[in-house]
Amino acid sequence: MSAFSGSPDGGEKGKQLRVDAAYFERYCGRGPYARIYREHSGIGNCIATLRRERIAVGSLLVLGVATGEVLADFEEAFGVRPFGCELSSWAHARIPARFRRRIRRADLRRYLPEQVRAGRHFDVLFTSALVYLRERDVEAVLAASARLARFFHFYSSTSEDFEPADPHRVLLRPRAWWRTRFAGAGWSPTRSPYLWRV
Repeated sequence: MSAFSGSPDGGEKGKQLRVDAAYFERYCGRGPYARIYREHSGIGNCIATLRRERIAVGSLLVLGVATGEVLADFEEAFGVRPFGCELSSWAHARIPARFRRRIRRADLRRYLPEQVRAGRHFDVLFTSALVYLRERDVEAVLAASARLARFFHFYSSTSEDFEPADPHRVLLRPRAWWRTRFAGAGWSPTRSPYLWRV
C-alpha cells in the first residue's frame, strides 16, 4: 500500500522515490502486489480482530488502498465499501470501478485534514501505510485520525516490517515507540496490539 511517492528529503540523498508499476509488480522485491498483499497489509488480522472484538463496522476508511484488493476483502467481510485515498496514479487507475468513486487520489497527509474539515466520521480506520511517512508527519496524522474514527487498525511500520528490497519503507520503529505516539494523539490500546480506540 502506498501513502505517497516519496518526498524531497526521502530516500538516498533526497532522491524522489516513485510508486509506479515497477513498485507494485515487484512489491517488497518479491512479486506482484495483488498476489502477496495479504502477507504485508495486515488485512487478515484486521478482519479477524474486528470480528473477535465484536466491533460493529458500518463504515471504513482505508489510507493507502493500493490497487484495491483490501477494499474487496472488507466488502466481503462486512458488506461495507470503504472510503479512502491512494497517491499512486498507477495503482489508483487499477482500483475496480465499483470502489474507485469512493477513493481519492491523494496524499494521506492532506486527505485526512480535508476529511476532518468535512465533518466525516468512520467506525474503523485501516492502514499499513504509516511506514511511508516521515517521522515529523506522524503526530499530525495520528491526531487527525483520532478525530475521524472510533478504531484504528495499525499493522506495519514496526522494526520487524523491514524489507531490504523496498526503499519506500522508511519509518520503521519499535512497537514501544509507536505506542507512545498513538497514546499522545489520544488513542487508547485494546486487547489487540494492532487495534487502537478513541
